[in-house]
Amino acid sequence: MPIHFEDPLPSSKIIDFFKTFLPKHKTEILSAMEEKDFSRDRRFTLPIMLALLINMVRPGKRTGYQAVINRFFHDAQIDSGRSDSVAPPDKAAFHRARKKLPLDVLHGLYAKAATMAMELAGRFESLKWRGFRVLGVDGTKKNMPASEELAAFYGIPSGGVRPQMLCLTLYDVLAKVPLDGVAAPHATSERALAAILYERLGPGDLLLLDRGFPGFRLFDEIKSFGVDFLARLPANGLFGAVQTFLANGGRDGLVTIRPSASVVAQYALEGLPSPEPITLRIVKVFLPNGNSAVYATTLIDSAVYPPDQLKELYHLRWEEEEHFKLIKGLLEAENFRGKNPLFIAQELLAVNLYCLLTRILVLQSALEYGIEPKNIAQKPAFEAAARVLDRIWLSATRRQCINWIRFCIREISLSRYKKRPNRSYPRKFKR
Repeated sequence: MPIHFEDPLPSSKIIDFFKTFLPKHKTEILSAMEEKDFSRDRRFTLPIMLALLINMVRPGKRTGYQAVINRFFHDAQIDSGRSDSVAPPDKAAFHRARKKLPLDVLHGLYAKAATMAMELAGRFESLKWRGFRVLGVDGTKKNMPASEELAAFYGIPSGGVRPQMLCLTLYDVLAKVPLDGVAAPHATSERALAAILYERLGPGDLLLLDRGFPGFRLFDEIKSFGVDFLARLPANGLFGAVQTFLANGGRDGLVTIRPSASVVAQYALEGLPSPEPITLRIVKVFLPNGNSAVYATTLIDSAVYPPDQLKELYHLRWEEEEHFKLIKGLLEAENFRGKNPLFIAQELLAVNLYCLLTRILVLQSALEYGIEPKNIAQKPAFEAAARVLDRIWLSATRRQCINWIRFCIREISLSRYKKRPNRSYPRKFKR
């Protein structure tokens, strides 16, 4: 039986979120879906299918479909108090049910979890920088299983042997929340793919961009959303006006960049008026390794945002690299089971959903026990969530649900993050 605690219970809002996160009936999400789309004997209902997908990407070495099903239904029988052993469904039925699960359902759950995570994050002033919500966009290449369907959809890079995708994630680097993600064939332009994610941005957001993203059109689009940004430019400055500024010894000043003829022509092809020139602050700083970095930013006031602070701000991008490392190592995010685009998309969403749900538990734990979120270790939190999430879904009563949430957030509060400076993880190129 779940352990009961005497200390105060978590807020009713967090309880209600977890208790109602998975819909009890298909009609709660998509009324057009038929019961036969999952399982005739009703053993693979919609909530069970969703719970299994999240269970499937839990921390630890990836196991086969049947092992995941056996584990889930074994826990379900124990929690329900059954003394007789009932054989779990087979993996073929699960495979058929996955084919009938629309991505819209997972996208709906993702949006619900992201909203909950950001609501909790908003209660911590430390999860903002000078009042800004700090976001990063970064991409990573993922290899997939050998499959004709995947090869046709995502393509195989030159010299490669397996299909490969490009994944971009919009990530709150202080709250450590993956807000959104998008995937496309490996040859897709990162800039073009990132434009899909910018629709989630708005006033009060500050976007950090690596050297592969800057371009006139990208800057123009971001500014149209009323969003500030700090972008690292290539060493040569990228734009002619910036190159001239640097060549003349410029270190911190305003530079006006103008659209190239190709950019103007592209706007015209799309029926858009020619874009106006953009004035940005260009800052050159020197790094501890002796190299220099050039930034372009909308944070114009050098008295309010001195160069050293911009350098520290840009370094926050490292949190997104840490996120990629965590999901690759702990959740085996690149060890895909599926061999068709739908299954791959389901697994990508399930991995980020798992991250969101764990982060919600971390933020709630920080609130309950008066801890700064950055001081809670992530890996133990992911492992604690793995032990509890299924039992939260399977709770027969509100009291059981409360007990499991309390058990989890208490365990999470006990593991603290130990900062290890000067670590480096060279980027691996997958061909």
